[in-house]
Amino acid sequence: MALPKLNSNPKYELTIPSTGTKARFRPFLVKEEKALMIAMESGNQNDALNGLVDTINACATDDNFSAGKLTTFDIEYIFLQLRAKSVGETVKLGLKCSECGTTNDHVVPLDSINVTVPEIEKVIQLEQDITIEVDWPTFNDIKSLTIVDDNTESAFKIISKCIKSINTGTERILAKDVAEAELQDFLESMSSGQFTKIKEFFEQIPKLKHDIKYECVKCSHNNEITVEGVESFLS
Repeated sequence: MALPKLNSNPKYELTIPSTGTKARFRPFLVKEEKALMIAMESGNQNDALNGLVDTINACATDDNFSAGKLTTFDIEYIFLQLRAKSVGETVKLGLKCSECGTTNDHVVPLDSINVTVPEIEKVIQLEQDITIEVDWPTFNDIKSLTIVDDNTESAFKIISKCIKSINTGTERILAKDVAEAELQDFLESMSSGQFTKIKEFFEQIPKLKHDIKYECVKCSHNNEITVEGVESFLS
């Protein structure tokens, strides 16, 4: 006799923050939660992010959906929404009082955690007849980089992934068709003012965050804290 099938796998529609488009997902199952927990326990940030991407791809019900083409803040947001549907609508955080150090339990509704995507200009004027088109780097962009220990070099490599095209008066050159070394040379040939425009765009990459206000249970001190990153909500 065959075992019964568990769960009818209801579908949920989510809005992808970076694009505003809709996608459909099912809740994740124990096998996916187990694989994710193993990735998280590794202590390696890349393994953890890969685990989130694998979980999202497994739960996506739309054809040809690929989480790797999304930004890291899309991935974090979608995962938290899936967790709300799969495990529970809330998460309990242990927050230390800034005054006395006492740990306070605070319950956060997961549907209250949002990503604010700013409306900013994505075409940057470098010279009169030269502009660049920029966008948020995707997970695949970040994954393709060989990150080095030097923070400056790493920052340059990630910033270069924000550039999608270089436009002259007569030509649009896609950054993906340009050798990495040539793109780095292009960045390094900029004036400080030109490079600052790109860096300012990069620094505005949205983050998954939530502002929390609470009164300490021991000393009654009023605390205000901003919790950032998906790992903060998985404790």
